[in-house]
Amino acid sequence: MWTQQNRRKQQQVRTSLNRCYPTDMKYKERRLIAPLLPKQAKTGTPRKTDLRAMINALRYIVRSGCEWRMLPNDFPQYQTVYYWFRRLMRRMLFRTIHDLALMLDRLCNEREVLPSTGIVDSQSVNAPSARTRGYDANKKFSGRKRHIAVDTGGRLLAMNLTPADIADSTGAQIVLDGLIKRWP
Repeated sequence: MWTQQNRRKQQQVRTSLNRCYPTDMKYKERRLIAPLLPKQAKTGTPRKTDLRAMINALRYIVRSGCEWRMLPNDFPQYQTVYYWFRRLMRRMLFRTIHDLALMLDRLCNEREVLPSTGIVDSQSVNAPSARTRGYDANKKFSGRKRHIAVDTGGRLLAMNLTPADIADSTGAQIVLDGLIKRWP
């Protein structure tokens, strides 16, 4: 009991100090994604977690590549961050943010909002801890393949991971099928 109260006080002190990491959201970014975040429930107990801190923690994990348990103490507990990550993934929030950012970037560069042309490529990567791996006989490589589609400006449109033994044409077809559904 004492440690939970102490931890809450420490968290309040940390947020009041407003420590910054390079991965923290800027004010403009916060304003843009605020309408996409889940609203406070009208019934039940009030939410105790700050969603801005959750997003900052998720951005830190993605950028640094650290494990959940290695999240610095400046962020909320890793269990809480993971809970919100799963909840936001179910709502497809990150895909929505990506698509909106892509469309806004295209608009700012005086392009059509929806991409009409794309480039598809694949890359074999080593994945020693992956569940499914394959052997690419052409490249004499064991691991996985990334099949990626980008627009002419280099913005990511779609991506698919497969075992390395999948042919490039098969992986490209999977990416193109998903691309047509997402960007008609």
